[in-house]
Amino acid sequence: MDEMLKESLDGFDDLWQRVSGGTKTPPERADTYSLEDTLLALIHDETCAAVYSSALARLFPGDDRAVLRRHADEARRHMRRLRAEYFIATGVTAGSNEDCRALDGRLPALRTALLQADKMAERYENASQREEWAPLRELFAAFAADERRRARELRSLIIGKF
Repeated sequence: MDEMLKESLDGFDDLWQRVSGGTKTPPERADTYSLEDTLLALIHDETCAAVYSSALARLFPGDDRAVLRRHADEARRHMRRLRAEYFIATGVTAGSNEDCRALDGRLPALRTALLQADKMAERYENASQREEWAPLRELFAAFAADERRRARELRSLIIGKF
């Protein structure tokens, strides 16, 4: 849940008691975690931090400017990584700023290959855990490790595109 929303809901129980005359209980708040919402909020925050630091850097000379530019660069790097993680999780690009590039067919294909490698690794791991015959169990475990390596490599390729 967005921090600003949480802060605005603090004290709601007291307000509800005053409005309802203290006779009813307030509705139960669902405090659920959503990866997509969290990533979108962080992308927004990092984008704003990059823009703000860049603007400040133009106002200050010398070493101060260098520090502020470094902060802006770090925020942009964080934002690009978060955008990559959002794409991997959802298949949708998020955020709009000067660094956004059009999504071409290669990126979704890489994501599909990543998801397939993850699924295959899980299947091999499950088979390895269930198999009683040691040589086959070891083969499944080795193949699972190969698929995990492929997934890491594909993930790095995707992240490098953002």
